[in-house]
Amino acid sequence: MRKLLILLLLLGAMCACKTTEANYRAAYEKAIAGRDSADAIENTIYGRERRQVGFSYVVAPDGDTVAVKKQLVRITEGGGGIRENLKPYCVVVGQFKQKFNAVSMRDRLAIEQGILPGAFVVETGEPYYYVVGASFSSLAEATACLKKITGEKAIPFRSPLPFILQATASRKR
Repeated sequence: MRKLLILLLLLGAMCACKTTEANYRAAYEKAIAGRDSADAIENTIYGRERRQVGFSYVVAPDGDTVAVKKQLVRITEGGGGIRENLKPYCVVVGQFKQKFNAVSMRDRLAIEQGILPGAFVVETGEPYYYVVGASFSSLAEATACLKKITGEKAIPFRSPLPFILQATASRKR
């Protein structure tokens, strides 16, 4: 009798713990809603970094209005650049969440294809990786380079690329 009672309890426990498709679906929908909500990221370090990013529209010396993204960046180790390469105005031709992808694009543009021989990679505090095609001391030079790069068909761009990044300050590693 005792063995029968234990067997019935085990069978009951095994049947009661089944996860249903509805439970999986509810958990999945909750995870997606949390991932996609703006509040979910705003309370993290990523939200703080994103709030520091500012866009401004500047009238360039040639009279055109240019969008300039201001952000704190630093040279990425192994990204083909040195601290002296990073000047106040950078023309960004790629942006990635993975360092490998950014360095790979930089290698293709600078080494394999020779399109942008001075390209290098910078990173934000998030980290987010930007492939810088060229870096300049003045907005006029950066705007001219942006127009030239945009006019060429050698690199296919998707919005918002390319753009001008104003490095607000570079941090040491």
